[in-house]
Amino acid sequence: MKTFFCFTAFFLLIFTDISTAAKTGAPKPLAAEDGDSSKCKKHERPMDCAELMENGVTESGVYTIYPRARLASCQSIEVYCDMQTDGGGWTVIQRRGQNGNGEDYFVKKWKEYKEGFGNLKKEFWLGNDKIYSITNQGQYAVRLDMKHENGTSAFARYENFWIENEEAKYKLGISECSGPAGDSIGNHNGRDFYTIDQPNKESDHDNPRSGGWWVNWKFTSSLNGLNLYKSPKVASQDGISWLSFGGFETSLEATEIKVRQKRFY
Repeated sequence: MKTFFCFTAFFLLIFTDISTAAKTGAPKPLAAEDGDSSKCKKHERPMDCAELMENGVTESGVYTIYPRARLASCQSIEVYCDMQTDGGGWTVIQRRGQNGNGEDYFVKKWKEYKEGFGNLKKEFWLGNDKIYSITNQGQYAVRLDMKHENGTSAFARYENFWIENEEAKYKLGISECSGPAGDSIGNHNGRDFYTIDQPNKESDHDNPRSGGWWVNWKFTSSLNGLNLYKSPKVASQDGISWLSFGGFETSLEATEIKVRQKRFY
């Protein structure tokens, strides 16, 4: 009887988790590939910047994390952690700014966006494989910070964020927006990632000088566009753009995209 009760309780717990994931539309956390979670203990091998903060880290900077999706070898990732913004604990996945790089610095091919590029202390894209690894180990929110060329700043926060794996073309999952920058990526939800050598046939914006992004026929943002800050060459949709904050007439001065576990509030 005791064995039957334990089995029934376990089945109900699994069913509840699956039902919850289905309702939120968010991915289920990936299971440990080798089934041995002891290899990446929370306090010894933090899965992201939120766990680092829970372990007592309070200064922003570059740290090592161990996403649970990589448990087979306990593979580490170097990331930049923002420990100040909105309570801290954010794992930064993208940063743009005026760091002396060329205007087309983010015009890269699929492989470069897959693996990541740049300097974690300056401009960078963390890498789609790493972003997938992080955002599929639990429920994550994303915050997109932007600075306009006129000096004003704003942010957009989405309560649900993840991307799928390379086989699924890093398809975007994003929903529930808030924040003064407005929603300029919600309509990109469910869209594949685009690069100059992997064009998106559903988009009318297959620009050979465009940075990698999730796009569809109604293009409303590209934070990986050309860095045309205060340039007279700014043309519709070419620059670092967020339609509801700055429109397409300007190229944003700086941006930062960061993710954090939803439970961390």
